[in-house]
Order: sequence, then C-alpha cells, then structure tokens
Amino acid sequence: MTTFSFRADTIHDVFELMLSPGIRAVHRLTIIPDQTFPDVEVELVSDMTEDEVKDVIANLGDAHVIAETFLACELKFNPLQRGDDPHPFPAAPEF
Repeated sequence: MTTFSFRADTIHDVFELMLSPGIRAVHRLTIIPDQTFPDVEVELVSDMTEDEVKDVIANLGDAHVIAETFLACELKFNPLQRGDDPHPFPAAPEF
C-alpha cells in the first residue's frame, strides 16, 4: 500500500476523483477542510501505483491543484506548494 497526499480546490474535486472509473483499492481517505477557504487537504492510502493515480488525476476536468500538489507521501510531509517558488511574494514591499 502507498500513501498519497494533495490539496484540492474543493471537497467536490475529491469526490470527483474518488468516483472516477480508474480509482480502485482505496483503503483509507482522510479529508481535512481549511478553516478559511474551500480548499481541503487529502491523504489516501491505496494499492494503486503513483503513475496510476496520476493518470486518473490527469483525466479529471479541473484538477490542476490536485495535480500540482500530489505527492506519494503522508500529508504531514507534503508542503502542498504549487509551482517552484516557495516564496511567491517579496519579503519586503517593492517601493
């Protein structure tokens, strides 16, 4: 079994993923809602390979946040960072 984690725009994106025809053998699904935004953090344990799950995600309609934050690791080890820049805003105002 492998543990995967990611962030999603909404819980509905997670439901769409879980209802996709390619998803199988999910042993555990944990969904943690954000307290301010509709985003959710997700951890799932499955017998699927990383490539198999990525293929299912790629076939979803609007799953760019899932695709960009998806890692084969526990949620506590996933920074859930989108893109390459860990500091998207300047440290000081650019006046």
